[in-house]
Amino acid sequence: MKPLGVALLVALISAPLVTAQSCKVGLPGIPGAPGPDGKDGADGAKGEVGEPGQIEGWNKEEQKGDTGPPGHPGKVGPKGPVGPPGLPGFPGQKGLKGESGDYKISLKSSFSAQKASGAAVRRDVPVRFDKAITNDNGHYEPRTGKFTCKVPGVYYFSYHATSRGQLCVNIMMGKEQKRKMATFCDQAQNIFQVTTGGLVLQVQKDESVWLETTEKNSLLGTDGADSIFTGFLLFPDPS
Repeated sequence: MKPLGVALLVALISAPLVTAQSCKVGLPGIPGAPGPDGKDGADGAKGEVGEPGQIEGWNKEEQKGDTGPPGHPGKVGPKGPVGPPGLPGFPGQKGLKGESGDYKISLKSSFSAQKASGAAVRRDVPVRFDKAITNDNGHYEPRTGKFTCKVPGVYYFSYHATSRGQLCVNIMMGKEQKRKMATFCDQAQNIFQVTTGGLVLQVQKDESVWLETTEKNSLLGTDGADSIFTGFLLFPDPS
């Protein structure tokens, strides 16, 4: 017979074994809460280039839209700088040949005559300037002292006279009837004096121009005391 203490010890040691063999398996427990995210992993290798994307419904032929209407004109901008001169143009065509003219007859008419004789001058008759200095186209007649127009137009007539005493000179013009166009007078007593005068006249063809004196007619024509009558065409009539 074993002692009581030993028996109790054996009983305490062997009791749990019997209990473990006799327990049944329990139900699974409730899943625990998710744990925190882990750290990012290392970068992967670079992938290959993909094919070009394409927008849905896109068409190359329909890409450009219709032209819109013109806009309103804008404001005028500032004036730009002057550009460089252009190249010379081509020469124009040669013009038509003009009508032939007669230079001596149509464009020139002038004279200058001197009183060379010492004969006294009578009143109201043409003064004879009997020495022609120039006589272009022969329109002045020294024998009569008259210029007869062959080229109608505007003329300038003048005289330069030396006198001893009073002198009045009339510039006359006419064809069938004479007309006094101007009078120039100088008053002096027993001294030499120089008188000049001039006038622009519209002269028609075949009209004559000459000088006359009044009763005050002390006009001279000697060496050292010249008296000259002159006229020339300024411009002919356009017709």
